[in-house]
Amino acid sequence: MDGEIRQDELTLEDILRIFKKHIWWFVATLIGVVALTVAYLMVATPIYEASVTINIEPRTKSTLTDLFSATGYVGSKPDIATEVELIKSRTNIEKVVENLNLLNYFREKMKIKNGELTTYDVVNMVAKMISVTTVKDTSIVKVSVQNPDPELAKNVANELANVYNEMLQKFSKNEYTARRMFIESQIPKVEQELKQVEDELKKFKEKNKIYVLNVEAQNLLNTVYQLDTQINNYKIQIEETKARITAITEQLKQTNQKVVSSETISINPVVAQLRAKLADLQIQLAGLLNTYSENDERVRTVRNQINETERMLKSQIEKVVTSQVETINPNYAELYNQLIQANTVLQMLNSSIAAVERMRDSYSSKVAQLPTVEQQLLQLERDRKVKETLYSVLLEKLEETRISEAGVIGRATIVDPAITPTKPVKPNKRLTLAVGGVLGIFLGILMVFLREAFDKTISDEEYVKHVLKDAPVLGRIPEIEFPESSEHPELVVINSPTSPQAEALKLTATNIEYSTTPAPKIIAITSSGPGEGKTFIAANIALSYAQNGVKTLLLDLDMRKPRVEKVLGIERINVGVSNHILKDVPLDRIINRYQENLDIIPVGPIPPNPTALLTSKKLEELIATLRTMYDKIVIDLPPILAAADALIVSKFVDGLVLVVRAGKTQKASLKVAFENIVTSSSKLLGSVINAINANQMGYYYYYYYYYYTEEGKKMKRKKRHKK
Repeated sequence: MDGEIRQDELTLEDILRIFKKHIWWFVATLIGVVALTVAYLMVATPIYEASVTINIEPRTKSTLTDLFSATGYVGSKPDIATEVELIKSRTNIEKVVENLNLLNYFREKMKIKNGELTTYDVVNMVAKMISVTTVKDTSIVKVSVQNPDPELAKNVANELANVYNEMLQKFSKNEYTARRMFIESQIPKVEQELKQVEDELKKFKEKNKIYVLNVEAQNLLNTVYQLDTQINNYKIQIEETKARITAITEQLKQTNQKVVSSETISINPVVAQLRAKLADLQIQLAGLLNTYSENDERVRTVRNQINETERMLKSQIEKVVTSQVETINPNYAELYNQLIQANTVLQMLNSSIAAVERMRDSYSSKVAQLPTVEQQLLQLERDRKVKETLYSVLLEKLEETRISEAGVIGRATIVDPAITPTKPVKPNKRLTLAVGGVLGIFLGILMVFLREAFDKTISDEEYVKHVLKDAPVLGRIPEIEFPESSEHPELVVINSPTSPQAEALKLTATNIEYSTTPAPKIIAITSSGPGEGKTFIAANIALSYAQNGVKTLLLDLDMRKPRVEKVLGIERINVGVSNHILKDVPLDRIINRYQENLDIIPVGPIPPNPTALLTSKKLEELIATLRTMYDKIVIDLPPILAAADALIVSKFVDGLVLVVRAGKTQKASLKVAFENIVTSSSKLLGSVINAINANQMGYYYYYYYYYYTEEGKKMKRKKRHKK
């Protein structure tokens, strides 16, 4: 057969063939998965979901920081991702468990003793029930709780919303509370110091009979007083900034995030260097402003240097904060940004205090040049003014802080409280059935291809056609159980001439007859491997021709494992082909009459080198002589993969018939055998599929079996009787 060998590529035709072959595995898998899905839906516990909708207000700007010249904290939209994590925090869930007494609830429901179920276990159970989702581009979040108990789901959702609001209220109060407590602790001290300074000033004036400072001393007093006031204001701002940092730090700790302390930032060498540089630039700017206007080039240059130094300071603080954290969770990025900003303001305030203190010290040196009495009076006047101003500021700040603290409310507003659900959300029957169906189809497909992958043997006709390409299937022989009592059980056409197996063999002989024009005279029967029934097929086809009155010869050239005598039920004949070729035994001595119209030529003694014998000129001459003596010659050849004998002899015959045994012939063996046939340019008449089981026989054989054989008729009557 000419032509190229087909490549191993999976086409649509191949896929359809595979599915057709394993269709019941696919159907069984699909039905099994769907049945399991239905069973799951019948026994699954219904899950109810209760949801509460919360609107989270943005963080408001601190009123206290607006009272000073330092940078304040600007309000912004809430970081929803951070709020989601706060809602689901363990602190909130523990509070919910405590408020609803869920520990006892689950102990009673699960019938567990006190020591076997802890609060930690219940918190984990409740955490798995909760999910929080956000509405895109809004500050609204939806808290959902799923549980088999609809009432519990509702209670947990509403309680969690309330607990979260209380947490936000506590966070907001922390900053104001810290400020209020600081101011309250400072007022008595400042009041006492002010009273003490006033008493000292009164006694000094009465003792020294001096009541008013001269002009120079008064100017120095005013200047030093202004500088002291600035220092005090900066100190208050520092305390407020520290309170802000404390509030942010506590919020981060609530979510188990790492935090860098302000002390760690302050002692950083680069931060300290930039802070000192910023103080020098501020002193330089103050000196320039005493002489030049704001629009002067020198003033603008120093201001630009201050801005650049502040930017570098913030960048360095950001490095210090982030260096202690492996990866900043995006959900907490806003809190970390606030922490960096607050620490930057703190370092800038420290720099400003250092600068003002240095300027105040320079004026203090001028005070030292005044007369001693005036120096003492000036110092007392300055202390009194500073204490008075500081006392007034603290009283003012205390009232503002109290008002702000009292006005703090939670930033979360419950838009839609949770209600008791009436319909379960799980299992979703339609969705689950759809998923089960899709999964069943997927697993069914997987099962089909797994069966095909692990099925190394040939079990269907379509695969044979696929591999052999244009070669037809000449015969389909049903599976046969040979009776042990018969003398020659494999001769089906003699033992059971009307059986489906015998008719299939006769039909095969007829198909071979009409496979080519003119009809092939010399037919070689082979297979890809041993034990596939080639000798059985060859013997019965030869008998079929003989029964039809055709003068037939059955020639055994399987010199590896000859079986013709055994199949025919005769004793081993020691004179055969090997004697004729090697020892020139006359042809008439090696031909044996088996029955009318059928002669056989056995192998004879097995030669030591069969290949050399088959390639000899004498074999070619023998076959040519036999062609003139018989109408049909059927040759039994060894398997193609066992030896090269079959391909050597194939050039002397009119065509090869390849026997394939269902359930035994390996797919790979058939492919290699066909490749060898194509490579040797041998003519392949077609294939015969042997030992097809009942499911593969097809309608024709069943029809013939039931209606035209005695055995089939008996079986048919038995089935009717059972009905």
